Amino acid sequence: MALDNLPAKFISKIRIYNKEDSKKLNQNTPYYILDLQTKEEFNGSFLNSVMAGYGTRKKQSLEGQSNYFEKDGDNISLILNRSNKELNTLYGKNMANSLGLNFYKNMGGKFDMSGNIHYTKNTNNSLSNIYREEYLPKGNLYSFSTTFNENNNQALNSSFYVGWKPNTKTSLVIDFGYTNNRTDNNSEDENLILNHFTDSIQTDWNTIPDRYKVNSNRYESRNKSWNKEYQWLGIWKQDIDKRWKANASIQYIQRQNKNKNLSQSAIHYYQNANDSLSDSNQYTLSPGDNTEMNASINLIQTVKKDFILKYAYDYHFKKEQTMRNIYDLMYFDDPSFDINKLPADYQKGYVDSLSNNSHSKTNTHKIEFNLSYQTQRWRMYAQLTYSPLQRNIKQKTGETRTDTTIYSSDIKSSLSVGWRSKKDFAFTVFYDGNTAQPPLSILLPVRNTNNPLYVIQGNPNLKRKFIHSIAISMRITGLSLYTDYKFISNDITQKITYNPQTGYRETYPININGNNSLTSTLQWNKTTGDFSFNINENISYNNRISLIGSKDKTGADRSKTREFGIVNKFQTAYRPDWGSIELTGEYFFKQSQNSLQQTNVFSRDYKVGITGHADLFKNFQINSDFSYTYRNGTVIDQNYNSEILWNFGVTLLLFKNKSAELSFYWADILKQRKDYMRNVTTDSFYEYHIQQIPGYMLFSLKYNFNIQP
Repeated sequence: MALDNLPAKFISKIRIYNKEDSKKLNQNTPYYILDLQTKEEFNGSFLNSVMAGYGTRKKQSLEGQSNYFEKDGDNISLILNRSNKELNTLYGKNMANSLGLNFYKNMGGKFDMSGNIHYTKNTNNSLSNIYREEYLPKGNLYSFSTTFNENNNQALNSSFYVGWKPNTKTSLVIDFGYTNNRTDNNSEDENLILNHFTDSIQTDWNTIPDRYKVNSNRYESRNKSWNKEYQWLGIWKQDIDKRWKANASIQYIQRQNKNKNLSQSAIHYYQNANDSLSDSNQYTLSPGDNTEMNASINLIQTVKKDFILKYAYDYHFKKEQTMRNIYDLMYFDDPSFDINKLPADYQKGYVDSLSNNSHSKTNTHKIEFNLSYQTQRWRMYAQLTYSPLQRNIKQKTGETRTDTTIYSSDIKSSLSVGWRSKKDFAFTVFYDGNTAQPPLSILLPVRNTNNPLYVIQGNPNLKRKFIHSIAISMRITGLSLYTDYKFISNDITQKITYNPQTGYRETYPININGNNSLTSTLQWNKTTGDFSFNINENISYNNRISLIGSKDKTGADRSKTREFGIVNKFQTAYRPDWGSIELTGEYFFKQSQNSLQQTNVFSRDYKVGITGHADLFKNFQINSDFSYTYRNGTVIDQNYNSEILWNFGVTLLLFKNKSAELSFYWADILKQRKDYMRNVTTDSFYEYHIQQIPGYMLFSLKYNFNIQP
């Protein structure tokens, strides 16, 4: 927050360093500290700024902030922002609003406190097009969809911290947090499924013969959700003697959520004469209430300066309550049904067979042992965790009631061994292995029928999965290599059932073996004088499996998707005192093969760019960035195979003390911005495109002023 908002002239020094922390015996993840110091002349003053900008395409940007710093670290900051300059979809009502308040206070050395409040209110509407190819054992399905989505979100996040340190060996921390999030989402979707190949996301649906069409669906949804979370955390730390340290914590979290969904679907089937039309109106009410409590105690033993042991016990309790009440609004047989209005007597349409009420209680005990050994040459870390758990699940689905108690245990182990030479060479080997239980949300045997063409059902018989990861890291002056191989036993994937005549699809989570991935990254950095060079090479391989079958078959075929990717990036920069010039070159290659129809899809992206800024005449600044992207590969629409982005800005510093800034920014001068994405899953290949604003200009004025109390 500070780096994004504080003007550079307020800052005297920035240091980022890795801090040793005895409570974090995690050698694989560095624990970084940001030490930011303001200039002496600004301490004890309110540093303020206001900015207003307006431009074409209804672009606007308003900002105000006030910051106060003391030499001992006391500070308070207030930041307000209203802007849509980063929202590039077509709709003028899109806007992001935020309000943030931060403070820290040191009270006499033994007490300190801090807090923050962050409120956001955002509106983001978009129009997108999707082309999808869905893999089937006998002939694929192809679909087009056009979706208008309107999303309104309000969120309040806050926390308050109090610390007490009565002496050098004891400290106590209490942290409170509150989150309130509300989302209102409306979407309108038109979808067409074909049994015949077509290669363009822009195809006119009216030109496609009916014999190639499987179904068309106009689907509307009105979804409102509320989420609240309360939490508090207490941490006690005690240095017992030179060899022993202890800390204990207790945490309580309560989450409440409610989801209301009104959906309307009108489907036309082209290949099934007995069921050519199908309409559906449905209301779903899904309240939930989750409570968690966690208590832990840790003992840290320093056997020697370079040899540390940690013993830990953790108890975790979790209570979940989820409900899913379904109401069929076609029950009223009202042709004037309004998707935006719920009938007063909607409860008459209650569908008992699709509704569900579930309660779950989980008790988990975690016993953990850590070992950390570090010398000038060697570094070793080992962890072993054993977590027995008991989960009790009570469910009611229709007339069926179940009461199940599950006893299981999770195991987590990790080991890393590293060696470094007297010079700058280091080599480390890592292993991580852990089990994970399936979440309650996919264990419930409930059918989600909001969209009657895409039905989702849970599976109460899922097993835990086991994740293994083996990695190697090497580093020498300016050069580093990292390779990671991961494979999963009993991974959770989807069993998908299709009806080729109607396009109906039902997904069901199952356990499967065979999913694995490999990633390798090579990086080289060099700095000499005002020049810097960077090369980054990344290679990835993924093997993913799902089961896909037709509704008229008793079995299912394994759909195996193998994906291979290469990312090459080169960057060179020249940074003299007057500004900077940066050149970049990027190459992306991705290829995927699916076993069902032996499909082979690939794409290549080439990108070059230049970015620069310069300070001229001490009060005039210019900045510009230019990039060219070219795409080619399988089934790429010619409208999206190239893109040129050019942005340009100027800033004039006003007054003798440069306290005011007059700016002009021209985004996407050539009007070629595209939001285009291609991806492959275990059951499909798809292209995704969101319509973009074709360039805009923005004028803004910013004024900085200080107030001395």
